[in-house]
Amino acid sequence: MSTGFARVAVLGLGLIGGSILQTVRHAGIAGVGYDVDVAALEAASSDGFAVAPSTAAAARGADLIVLAMPLPAVRDAAAALRGHLSPGAIVTDVGTLKQPVVDAVRAELPGVSFVGGHPLAGVEDTGWPAARPAMFRDASWSLVLEADTDLDDWLRLASFVCDIGARPVPTTAADQDAAVARVIGLPHVLAEALALTGLAGGPLGLTLAAGSYMSGSRVARTRPELVTTWCDGNPALPTALDDAISYLVEARDALRSGGSVLSLADAGHAARINWEHRQVEPVELRADAAALVAHGRCGGWITAVLQEPDGVRLLGMRPV
Repeated sequence: MSTGFARVAVLGLGLIGGSILQTVRHAGIAGVGYDVDVAALEAASSDGFAVAPSTAAAARGADLIVLAMPLPAVRDAAAALRGHLSPGAIVTDVGTLKQPVVDAVRAELPGVSFVGGHPLAGVEDTGWPAARPAMFRDASWSLVLEADTDLDDWLRLASFVCDIGARPVPTTAADQDAAVARVIGLPHVLAEALALTGLAGGPLGLTLAAGSYMSGSRVARTRPELVTTWCDGNPALPTALDDAISYLVEARDALRSGGSVLSLADAGHAARINWEHRQVEPVELRADAAALVAHGRCGGWITAVLQEPDGVRLLGMRPV
């Protein structure tokens, strides 16, 4: 299926937005970027990428607009697009939390086709210098499919995501936010706690710190204001924290009573190994919203969106 995107506007040229702009050019699609940060704009321009002087100028003539700024700036960016979108243009985003973005875009751009997105890619470094065109290769990319989402536009964006080497995962905003609470929000909170706990042990511990401490606290290097946008306002995160705390309390109580952490270590080891080695199988899917959301809910993703004489055929993978 050809997405037909002729011009992509990327609003926000940090790690993810910058990587999208680079990926778009690598795919042979015209792209233009904008960022309120003049340094980011100048860096992209000096690297040979087309940039615009404003949100409105970037959006003009684009048939796909990507909101790639931090969550607090999304509402203002969406409002700045009013009256500047081409007929039939699709708006998407790359934010970690989906429900706040869905609500903001609905409020500021009523009637505009919006498909929320979240590429599960990136590193702890930020900004244009960290961006790269291969960032999304084999990365999961959640695409929100709500009751009011235009299915044809969703399929068009899913095809684009496949074309740039990523794996679109159909989901609702609520499902995606509940999932990332445990695999993004929680790991960041634990990394901050680990970094502080290690520091509290004094200089000897920090000198002896090796792979486990460095790996566990690695994402604590992320800019704090970004971490808050991935955690604050997600109603599923406190429950995820409760679950993690219960495991820690169980381990603490076992050790205080002369017991062992073996049961926790066994269960955690099995969970990690099973995740690393989970088996998947190919499937064919109908272009049906409910079926697609169910596919994503069971851990499946899309590998191709094919336009055939009798309609759209989707190929995908799902865990066995």
